[in-house]
Amino acid sequence: MGGKKVFGVVVLVMAYGLAVTTLITAQVPSTCNGYEPLLFQCVPYLVIDASNPPTAHCCDGAGVAFQRANNYEAIINLCKCLVDVAPYLNFALDNLANLPAACNIPLSFSMFRCIYG
Repeated sequence: MGGKKVFGVVVLVMAYGLAVTTLITAQVPSTCNGYEPLLFQCVPYLVIDASNPPTAHCCDGAGVAFQRANNYEAIINLCKCLVDVAPYLNFALDNLANLPAACNIPLSFSMFRCIYG
């Protein structure tokens, strides 16, 4: 009998996680295509707590996303994506602007200009 309760709780938690993930990805605009690793792997740093350094997983995702911003049009798309999605995902803009430096990722553009215009 106890096994059925545990299984029920596990199924409930999995269903909740799927619903939240679906909701979050549905809020991501099309300008963010390809930048999902930065958006989702860095949530703890960008939303929850920037007092700790970003995780290696976050920095890997950010590196992939920033590498895609390799020309003027891609940089504009990345900046538009970040400005559009930050309020919906509750990103702290200062954390977002400081992410490349926190991950030691050199950029050819200014994240502060990208985020704050």
